[in-house]
Amino acid sequence: MARFRHGHATHPQWQMALELALAQAQGQAVDGAHPGVANLGFLYVTDRFAGALPELLAALRQRTGVVHWVGAVAASICASGAEYNDEPALALMMASLPPDSFRMFSGRFPVPAPLARGPVGARHSHTALVHADPDLPELAELMTELSERTATGFLFGALTSGQSDSYTQLADEAVAGGLSGVVFSSEVRLLSRVTQGCTPLAGEHVISACTQHYLQQLDGRPALDVLLEDLGVRLPARSSRDGDAILQALPTERLSQGLFVGLASGDAERSPGFGDYRVRNVVGIDPHNRLLAVADVPSPGDRVVFCTRDRSAARRDLVRILSELRSDIEDEQLTVHGALYHSCLARGASLFGTAGVELEIIAQQLGDLPLVGMYGSGEIARDQIYGYTGVLTLFVS
Repeated sequence: MARFRHGHATHPQWQMALELALAQAQGQAVDGAHPGVANLGFLYVTDRFAGALPELLAALRQRTGVVHWVGAVAASICASGAEYNDEPALALMMASLPPDSFRMFSGRFPVPAPLARGPVGARHSHTALVHADPDLPELAELMTELSERTATGFLFGALTSGQSDSYTQLADEAVAGGLSGVVFSSEVRLLSRVTQGCTPLAGEHVISACTQHYLQQLDGRPALDVLLEDLGVRLPARSSRDGDAILQALPTERLSQGLFVGLASGDAERSPGFGDYRVRNVVGIDPHNRLLAVADVPSPGDRVVFCTRDRSAARRDLVRILSELRSDIEDEQLTVHGALYHSCLARGASLFGTAGVELEIIAQQLGDLPLVGMYGSGEIARDQIYGYTGVLTLFVS
């Protein structure tokens, strides 16, 4: 498997942006570092180019000879060393994968059965790159079902973002909504990690009672009491039933980036690491009934940790997962051929203050990799939908 070719550009006209990006990719094809014939392309575009996806796909096939393309539309996209926000831009990458090692799926093309095998005996559905509409009904259940149709249960990708009223995804054709992507056989080896953009306020708790979107009791105590204790709110404000008094007692500086709750299944035999938590917003408090409203539907026995967004913690955690990946690469003497990065719209420049910080950190830790990706309204890892995270996936051999 050869090093992937890639390119990215911004221009008001998609034709010119495509020419600029292809010029970069074609230049790599003749420098001796990117041999091989590509057979799968990845394409991420911003909203401005969403309506042109069918024309983009036709032009890419004609210019590159690559028939199969997968991708999505997002409010912001990224590539090696670059982050594009609120501007017409595209990022593309072309991979040289083993023959018959991947298959597209969408509403028209079902995912192969998990036990199906290809000509060389590799499992067809080993892992899957997924792009999905955030408004899709029963999205969490669909992720679980799709995960079960892969041999490893491992999915990665993102929920689309932006304001496109036309096409939102690409899977061998322009797709409007729904769920699509590509499944990889066991011939394609991937390394992947999730990095959090939040930091815990205190320790974890177990849900004793909840209903719908409401946390009623944690560790056998009223949920609001536990939260205020984690925030360091002192008595008498901590036990007050006056909402204004509680709000005035909150540590406003500590909560300047918002208040969130991390949720993890209680089925695990051991306590999960913070990277396994799904971070969701705390959307309200009820001082009379001492409960909390959260942007998820938790279950009794699930684990909970309260957290806030934190630029420094996000940087440290990104370095942590990159160190883990680098160790795996060095220990097994692996070669990295390309990478996909699916991050959250609330990260990027909005969290780090400057565009491209995450991409710079990745390059510092792993070197100059062919990389493309997007900033979505949710990130997919395994069978879970995360928020405020980044999912980095490497193609290795």
